[in-house]
Amino acid sequence: MKNYFEKNSGKISFILLSLSLFIGFIFNEDSIGSGGQVADFYDTWPYVEALTKNFFVLPGAWTDNTPLNYMILSWFNYFFHDMYIVRIIYCFISILLPILFYYSLKSLYQDFDKNKLLLFASLMFLFPSFRSGAIWANNSVMANIFFVAFIIFFNNWLKESKFDKINTNILCQLIFLALAVYTRQYYALIYLFAMYMYFKKLSIKNFLIVSFIVFIFTLPGFWLIINETKVLISVFSPKIYNTILITPSIMSFYLIPIFFIISLKSINQINIKKIANILPIIFFTTLIIFMTIIFDYNYKVGGGFFIKLSYIVFDNIFFASLTSIVGLMLLYYLALEHNDNIVLVILLIFGFPAYYIFQKYYEPMFFLMLFLMFKSEIPKLFLKNKKNIYYLAIYLGIYLTLAISNDIFKITKNIA
Repeated sequence: MKNYFEKNSGKISFILLSLSLFIGFIFNEDSIGSGGQVADFYDTWPYVEALTKNFFVLPGAWTDNTPLNYMILSWFNYFFHDMYIVRIIYCFISILLPILFYYSLKSLYQDFDKNKLLLFASLMFLFPSFRSGAIWANNSVMANIFFVAFIIFFNNWLKESKFDKINTNILCQLIFLALAVYTRQYYALIYLFAMYMYFKKLSIKNFLIVSFIVFIFTLPGFWLIINETKVLISVFSPKIYNTILITPSIMSFYLIPIFFIISLKSINQINIKKIANILPIIFFTTLIIFMTIIFDYNYKVGGGFFIKLSYIVFDNIFFASLTSIVGLMLLYYLALEHNDNIVLVILLIFGFPAYYIFQKYYEPMFFLMLFLMFKSEIPKLFLKNKKNIYYLAIYLGIYLTLAISNDIFKITKNIA
């Protein structure tokens, strides 16, 4: 019996965690935080109903997000005219995300045990942002489905021996990335990385052709921005110093356990010299100390897990500042592994200068990028040992439990 569970741990975990998602649906779970996803759903449902009657209604009266997710919901609503049925259909569709994640892992890590990869992909069900998004038909889930579809074709293209033509892989990745952007606008950042890679790999002629295709895909976006400027304005804030402190802190939440779990088996698996380099430590510490001094952010709205914890436990920002330094050092480690990683790190740190920065912006997007897009040995080292996956499952299980508790008891809403 023990051998049976060991050999089928991936399938068993996937089935049980899938069922847990629907149990969460029955109880209207909103583990992302104190009613946020619920409010988003009910605030935007009138837009879905408006689209059901007129497919070209602009979103401005209801949301500052791009409209594709609401259009998809309106298609379901057109046939069923029932909010509950639309939500449960969306919940079923959301299971595509961990499935596509598994497919991507299997394609990228071909020498790894498939059962282990399925077990790892099943951890997607433990992310509060994914669960709440699936249960409350949030656009983040659909955007990530399109995003992973983009990554699949993108990685397939990178495996090709020649880059002398514009083929199906390029066209499909452009289409799916466009769908992600029109579902949630900040995925436009990934286009910058994609264009960087096209410039590196393609001839000038083919790069210009790809650029023209991208331009065609952006035309509906330009039209939308002209008619609904809040779609663009709402995602930007000039207070970049808040972003520099908050973003690395959020990403450290995912990086710290992965680096720590790898080091449990052998600290020598990680090149400590990259992390312990005194000059980067001094630079990042000085930078974050300065950002802390001028920090000007309403921590009651967003900011990520560590900032909430910092104010709840210590009643100040200093613990979160420490996690920002750690996050910058770990991102620096990844950047040193490959030049392409530098571009990804810069986009992640500076790409979300919003008035409010939520952890859900990076969850599970950053997790997907780390294991599917970064050219790093860290994912391989982590996936080598199944125990690493179990340790991470415990970490994410505690995170989910705290998130659900926060939703029930409204802990962060009561921060002084």
